[in-house]
Amino acid sequence: MIFYNWIRINLFKISAAISLLSSLILIIIKVYFSTSFLPDISGSEASTIFPIQFLTDNRPIYTDPELAPFRFTQYTPLYFFIISLFLKINGWLPNDVHKVFVSSRFVSIMLTVLASLSVAFILTRLTKRKRITGILTACLVFQILAFWILTSSRPDSLVVLLTTLYVTVVFKAITSASRNDLWYILAIFISVMAFFVKQSGTIHAIALGLFCIYESQWKLLAKLILAGVAFFALYLAILPINSIPVFFANIVGGVENSISWDWFYDWTLERFLLQFAPLIIFNFIITFYSLTNRESAFYRFLAIVSSIFFLFATATAFKVGAGVGYYQDYLIIAVIQITLFFTEPKRTNLFKSNILRALLASYLVIVAVHCTLFVYMAYHKQPHSLYTDQYFKEREVAEFITNEKKLTDKEWVYVCDADNYQNVYLKHFLFRNILLPFTDVVYLADRNKIFDFQNFRNMVKEKKIRFVVVKSGDVPTNVLGYEFQGLKKIKTIDKYDVYEQ
Repeated sequence: MIFYNWIRINLFKISAAISLLSSLILIIIKVYFSTSFLPDISGSEASTIFPIQFLTDNRPIYTDPELAPFRFTQYTPLYFFIISLFLKINGWLPNDVHKVFVSSRFVSIMLTVLASLSVAFILTRLTKRKRITGILTACLVFQILAFWILTSSRPDSLVVLLTTLYVTVVFKAITSASRNDLWYILAIFISVMAFFVKQSGTIHAIALGLFCIYESQWKLLAKLILAGVAFFALYLAILPINSIPVFFANIVGGVENSISWDWFYDWTLERFLLQFAPLIIFNFIITFYSLTNRESAFYRFLAIVSSIFFLFATATAFKVGAGVGYYQDYLIIAVIQITLFFTEPKRTNLFKSNILRALLASYLVIVAVHCTLFVYMAYHKQPHSLYTDQYFKEREVAEFITNEKKLTDKEWVYVCDADNYQNVYLKHFLFRNILLPFTDVVYLADRNKIFDFQNFRNMVKEKKIRFVVVKSGDVPTNVLGYEFQGLKKIKTIDKYDVYEQ
C-alpha cells in the first residue's frame, strides 16, 4: 500500500523521468547515426545537401530548371545559408561530402532540441513555473518530432524553432500591459523569416493576419501587412536569391507535384499521423470551446492558428513527395494549447481522478517508449556497412572522372539511379558537374508539363553529356526516356560502370 501511494502521488514525476530518459536516448541515437554514412537520414536529405554544397562553393543555388544542369532548389535559402556559413567558418570544403552531411545533421538536432526547450520555457512561464509541465510537454514534442524524422538535416528543424518563438512573441504582444505593437511587428518578422526557411512558413503570417481579422484589429492588420512587405523585400535583397523569377520558378514549380490520396494515406496518415490522434481530437475540442466561450485573446489566437495550421498541413500533405512534416508546426501549437487549457487553475480538478492521472501518465510513457524504439530500429536496421563501402567506392569513381579523365567545369555527368541508394553519394562528389541531381522532381515536372526539358533531349541527341555512370551490368537510361547515343564503356570500378561519349 505504501508503494502504491508513492506511485500515485509521484505519477507525473515518474512519467517525466522516463520521458527525459527517452529524450536523452533519442538525442544519443540521432547523434550517433548522424555520424554514420547513411545516405539519407530524413527521407529527402539530398534536397538539403546540394544547395549547401552550391552555396559553400560560391555557386548560385537557384538556376533555370529548363537549362543544364536541370536542377531544382525546392526550398527557400535561409537554412542553407546558415549551414554553408558554418562550413566556411570551419574551413570545410563542399566536396568533403561526409562533413557536409554531418554538419547539417548536427545543426538540425541542435535546432530541434532548442525548439523543444523553448516549448518548456513557454509553458513553465505560463503555468506559474510548474516545471514538470514544461518537462513533459517539451519531451513529448521532441519525441514526436524525432519519430516523424523530417526535422533531421532539413530546413524544418529551423521552422519549428521559429514557430515556438512566434508563439512566445504573440503571447507577449497580447498580454503586454502597454499594448505595444512592436511585439506584433516582431511576430511578422519571424513569420517572414519562416517563409525564407521553407515555403510552408507562409502560413505563420496568414494565421496572424486571420487572427487580426477575427479580433477586428484592422489598424494592426494594416501595420503587419506593411511590415511584412518591407521584411520580405529586405530578405530578398540580402539572401542569395540571384534572380527573382528563377527563385520563384524553383520554389513554386519545384514543389508542384501531383495530388494523390494513396500517397497521403501511406506516407502521412497511416504511418505517422493516426498514432497521435488523441492530440488532434483534444485540439479540435479545445479550439471549439475557446472560440465559442470567448476565452482569453491568447487562447483564441492558439485556436485560430492551430486550425489554420492543421488545414494547411492536410491540404499540402496530399502532394506527391510530401509527408507528415507539414504537421510539425501544428503539433507545437496544439501541444501548447492543450497543456495550457488543462493546467488552468479552474480546470486542475479535471485530473484529480486517479484513473485520469494514470491514463495521461501512461500515454506519455507509451509515446516515449514507442518513439524511442521506432527511431532506433529505423536507423539500426539499415545496412550501414554497405553504405560505408558505397561512400568510399563512389568517391573513387568521382576521383577517376575528375582527376584521371580531367573533367572540367560545364562538362556534364549523368548518374543513373539504382537500388539501395547506390550512386547517391557519387552525385554529391560530382555536384559541380552533375546533370539532373533530382531525377524524381524532373520526372514529375515533365509529366505534369510544369517545365519543358527539350534542352535535355537536345543534349542527349547531340552527345553533350560527357559521362554516364550506371550500376554495373545495367543499361544506361535516363529518367525522361531519351536514348543515349554512342556511349562507350571506359571503366568498371567495383559495382559502377563508367561510360563516355
